[in-house]
Amino acid sequence: MKTKILSALFFLMFSVVSCGSADEKSNAKPATTSVSRPEWTKIAEKIEKPDVVLFVGEASNANSEEDAVNLAQQNAFAKVSNSFGVSVKSEFKSHEVETNGEYSYAIGVKSSVTGKQIEVKNYHIKDKYTERSGRNEYNAFVLLAIPKTELARIQTEVDGFGVWALKSDIPEAADRIRELFPVFNRKGIKLNQEIKFEETGDISAVAAASNKAFLLRIEVKETKSEEYDGEFYSVIEINAELFNLLTAETINRWRVESKGAAYSRGEALSNGITKAVQEITSQI
Repeated sequence: MKTKILSALFFLMFSVVSCGSADEKSNAKPATTSVSRPEWTKIAEKIEKPDVVLFVGEASNANSEEDAVNLAQQNAFAKVSNSFGVSVKSEFKSHEVETNGEYSYAIGVKSSVTGKQIEVKNYHIKDKYTERSGRNEYNAFVLLAIPKTELARIQTEVDGFGVWALKSDIPEAADRIRELFPVFNRKGIKLNQEIKFEETGDISAVAAASNKAFLLRIEVKETKSEEYDGEFYSVIEINAELFNLLTAETINRWRVESKGAAYSRGEALSNGITKAVQEITSQI
């Protein structure tokens, strides 16, 4: 198993000092005009194909041929990040990892839910082109190919759209649970589709059918109901789970119990649910 890790800051990479023997060992072509470069190097951003998108990265006047290629690859992935509406600043860091022949590359955006950098898990360096731009300086171009299915997966995670499912015999439970949605939305999870609770047993099936990033599964039930001197008491229990459908991981779980009291059973139920929802809200 080979592991290769590249970590770079855009504003520092240009200051890397290369060895004096780079000219003798380099396979870079002599400085040339843009007319004689491969046609793909003349594309400013990306090339759309039926199944893949090709991103063109470039770098100029690097201190070695290797640095030029690395910088061009960084530039290509910066364009990937920009395609998702993410502005990549000078402090943008990235890394490449090869494990058992599989590559991943962290782009300049983090999941607002997990806090982890979102990764391109399937890509291919389709072509490279390097040339000398001076005695000890190099230009490079990299053609990065990413399947459209992978870009769609990343877009789903960036957008943060999710589904939700509720199991409850209490009529007003759905309205109370919807009060959680603005809180999740501020965390980057947009619960814009409801599905049946019975369909949530197989997380991978939910992921395939919904094309969403997250699932919120909630069960609301009354565990105890009592009446004393004309006043009703209701104990409400809420169990909720939040899943990342893209990784099949559980992000968080909540279990809260609260008591509602009122002069009617219906109001006691509603008050109990409201208190439970408020407790979950404080924990999100």
